[in-house]
Amino acid sequence: MSGYWLTSRQCENSRTVTNQVDPMKRRFWPALLLLMASLPAAAQQYNDPDETPKDAVIKRDDNAKSQPRYANMPDEAVPYRRFTKPYYDWFVREDTLKYFGAAEQRPDGDPGRLNEIAIGFMSPIENNPESIFGLPELHGAQLALEEANARGGYKGKPYALKIHNESALWGASSAELVKMFFNENCWAMLGCVDGQNCHIALRVTLKLEMPIMDVGTTDPTVTETRIPWLMHNFPDDRQQGYTLADYVFKNLKLKRIGVVRIQARYARIGVAKFNDEARRMGRQPVLEVKFERGDKDFSNQLRMLRDAKIEGVVLWAEAAEGGLILKQMREMGMTQPVFGGSRLAYPQLLDIAGPAAEGLVVTSPLNPTRTDPKWLAFRDAYRQKFHEEPIDYAAYAYDGMNILIAAMEKAGLNRGRIMDALREYQMKTYQGVTGTDYFDHTLNNIAPLNMARVKDGKFEYWLAPRQSGHEGIAHTGGQ
Repeated sequence: MSGYWLTSRQCENSRTVTNQVDPMKRRFWPALLLLMASLPAAAQQYNDPDETPKDAVIKRDDNAKSQPRYANMPDEAVPYRRFTKPYYDWFVREDTLKYFGAAEQRPDGDPGRLNEIAIGFMSPIENNPESIFGLPELHGAQLALEEANARGGYKGKPYALKIHNESALWGASSAELVKMFFNENCWAMLGCVDGQNCHIALRVTLKLEMPIMDVGTTDPTVTETRIPWLMHNFPDDRQQGYTLADYVFKNLKLKRIGVVRIQARYARIGVAKFNDEARRMGRQPVLEVKFERGDKDFSNQLRMLRDAKIEGVVLWAEAAEGGLILKQMREMGMTQPVFGGSRLAYPQLLDIAGPAAEGLVVTSPLNPTRTDPKWLAFRDAYRQKFHEEPIDYAAYAYDGMNILIAAMEKAGLNRGRIMDALREYQMKTYQGVTGTDYFDHTLNNIAPLNMARVKDGKFEYWLAPRQSGHEGIAHTGGQ
């Protein structure tokens, strides 16, 4: 029996088995079953890698650090890393997005017979609480398209943006892609903010075979479908969760963390990624409380966190509710440090929270205080056109549209070849107004995030000191 686990069927039939063995061996069979059943539980007790005894390790992969690692994953987030090497590593192979269809065989579009070159756009721009992100995304895309037309468009024909609203109604995005494809002859689509709408769009385009440039979704699962028709450049919740966990547990050495989050897919997925690494580090949050979008009173949730004797709070919310939570925390006498996701990194939070925001640390996809020429030129052009400061969603939409236009101009008016051109970014970089993007084999941007701390009523930024994880990525210099 040594070296084998009993199946559930064998356990269920253990009475029959014991009746067939020698009476002397039968006396030890129940003890053996009990011992084998207890082994997994014993191994799972050791959550802290520093406390793992040598005899609890079944098999350690000594070459783990030299192997390809998905999504710039830190050591602590690697499943079963203290026990064995997985028999298969997903999303780290060149054929991750391999396409076997015949989209390239469809007839090319003839610019001579077209009045415009249509590109679809879908993001929340009206009747949606996430329009505060969708409208800047639209503006960033419009600015990039305007500049492309000033350069001559596509062989003398102007690019045209076909704008569609990303409805808050689940599944409504499916009809919008059909309109883009059949009614408007769009060659690709740019947009997305909501993760579930992006998933629906992705499954529709599995049939339509139209490229999607996703420039705003934080949901990391959209690039884990292996549907080879999407590229994603906005830093996702996996990267944000890893970065926060590293900062909270490695840098600050905190142990008892509480979580407060909004009841939305955005926060549910984001907190799950933070919790996943926290659990593997032996620092599972002791309490998680929730609230609804638009709530004003958070006293019940904060009282529960205070009574749990936490050392810090992870806040996954948007700026309006986040500012109120910080203010009410400090009014209740809670002095614990607060950490959060990227949707807190906006001036609205500072306006609402006031001095209560001091010391808040959040992830940020964008450092707006950078002084490199690309960012400054984009910021000035955006200010002049839209009379507002560009936020991260505007900047990533601008970069995404430029990547998409370059792919179209390289590949021609053929959706299959356009997506082929986008797939060429696998394990390569793009230098845009947001900085350097690093695209992995799923065409997901895994670049290190910025972090921001509120100091003297303003955000100050720095690059998160995480392992780079980009040894195999070629630096291309961008467009």
